[in-house]
Amino acid sequence: MKCNEKGTVGESAYYFFSPSEMFREYYCHMLLCGHFYCNENYRIVREGNASPLFIYMISGELHVNYQSQHYTASDGEIILLNCNQPHAYYCNSSCEFIFFHYDGPTMVTVTNHLIAQNNAPVFRLSNHTQLSDALFSVLTTLEQGEYPSDITLSCTSYQILCQMQSFNYVTTGAPSSVSDTIAEVIEYMKKNIQEPLSLDIIAAHVNISPSYLSHQFRTQTGCSPIEYLAGLKINYAKTILRSTTRTIADIADSLGYSSSASFINAFTSRVGISPGQFRKSSIY
Repeated sequence: MKCNEKGTVGESAYYFFSPSEMFREYYCHMLLCGHFYCNENYRIVREGNASPLFIYMISGELHVNYQSQHYTASDGEIILLNCNQPHAYYCNSSCEFIFFHYDGPTMVTVTNHLIAQNNAPVFRLSNHTQLSDALFSVLTTLEQGEYPSDITLSCTSYQILCQMQSFNYVTTGAPSSVSDTIAEVIEYMKKNIQEPLSLDIIAAHVNISPSYLSHQFRTQTGCSPIEYLAGLKINYAKTILRSTTRTIADIADSLGYSSSASFINAFTSRVGISPGQFRKSSIY
């Protein structure tokens, strides 16, 4: 269906779905998907009460206001929003993206988990083309005048979300609104991820007090410096586990953990399975 929404141009189109009662009650299901070309007039503002949203950026930039933070997503990046919360997204010049709204018994919880794990609603994932290809497959079918089955739409939605969990290896940047000091702190963490950094050490690097740094960091990013660093370490550990044969003890030591047990406990707590299980699993 051609879209006439304000700010959409060209061949912009979207498609609505009416899943069966069984799928609405028990399964992840797609409610709407589309392919938008937008200009500077495109702006969506919601107070909440909408289903979760997945956006894949093809070109240009889309700005996002979410949980009192501002983010910018560009080519190859993904936006994930719990639209039950107030939010806005808009284009300042031109952009192109594909998207889908989805729902299901646990989908808000899954969405919140993915965003929290990523420390931001904008994702930079190593497998982003796999995710876009899955959604483009649905869109191509729709453009040919055929509607996919409830099963296909459900499987595609859930597959994309599961792959976001599986390939959340690449550490995200900070929100675009952070101060130069907080940006410097995050860069320092990334460059020294192998070190057993403490709040005092991090604060000394930017010449401010630990308490002030902790307050400013949480205000600007939504978590403490140590929580953010822990996320960076675990994401990096995922990459090492899947791409090398290095031992758990070696990985733990290289990331500044005091022992293998400490690393295993931290990884299991954050990911839900042990490092060894993660290395062997084809699901995560």
